[in-house]
Amino acid sequence: MTFLIDGYNLMFALGLVGRKTPAPQFERARTKFLDWLASRLKGRIASARVVFDAQQAPAPSLEMVHRGVRVRFAYQRTADDVIEELVEVEPKPRTVTVVSNDARIADAARRAGCGVASCQEFTDWLISEAKEYGAKKGTAPEPDKPEPAEEDTDELLRVFTTPASHKPAGHKP
Repeated sequence: MTFLIDGYNLMFALGLVGRKTPAPQFERARTKFLDWLASRLKGRIASARVVFDAQQAPAPSLEMVHRGVRVRFAYQRTADDVIEELVEVEPKPRTVTVVSNDARIADAARRAGCGVASCQEFTDWLISEAKEYGAKKGTAPEPDKPEPAEEDTDELLRVFTTPASHKPAGHKP
């Protein structure tokens, strides 16, 4: 599964940046966001490609990799435009889920055959322990059931096991 992420849309939804965030803080927030995303994806059956707006960039940049996360800046266009182009030419759209709260991008992703996840659904999955994203498109994934800790199992056995002195006569285990 590859997540194609509307970078600033997700950062804004997470409250990492606001409309009036100064440029130096914005850059630091973006780096911290990418670090967090990379750490949450580590060990999961997923990869990420994040597209950021860069309409004011002085020159185009190549797609780069930040701790395993592919990052692209939309030179002289919006991230929305680039994401729409990427989903239109995606050879395996069923393996891609677009992450954005933007209806325009979600519609383009669905038309191309890609999955769609809201920023909240994606974030819920990232902070869960689930290795794979949910099978149903556009729904929050169900977290894996954790294995009980040994001390929890011992406590449950102690609480729910009837002591031998309280068992009825003739009872066989």
